[in-house]
Amino acid sequence: MDLHNPIAQVASIVALLGAIYKLAIEPNINAKIASLETKGFLVIDNLKDKLNERVTTTDRKVDIHLQDYTNYKDANLLQSNGLDEKINHTWNKTKELIEREKTDRKETQLFFQKQYEALAQQKQYDSKNHE
Repeated sequence: MDLHNPIAQVASIVALLGAIYKLAIEPNINAKIASLETKGFLVIDNLKDKLNERVTTTDRKVDIHLQDYTNYKDANLLQSNGLDEKINHTWNKTKELIEREKTDRKETQLFFQKQYEALAQQKQYDSKNHE
């Protein structure tokens, strides 16, 4: 019977430690685990909120830059079209001036041709009358 008594005592001590663990330590560990879980979820939620905030801010900045680019592109397009119109207008005006100049030159040539012919006729008339 000597063995039975120490084994019973060891079994009692193990059962007693198990009960203490179950009653005192395990709930504390479970509470710590639950607390860590809660803190982890809060950290994740905070990170998610900060990330959403940064994404929203970045999205706004991108929208502003896209709008600036669109305005810049439109302004350049308007300026380019304005320059094209100005160039076309100037070219058309230059063509008109060249055409007028050609017409004026032809008229002047005709005028000088008539003057030359008139002088030539006058010389012939003068030379016939003086002989």
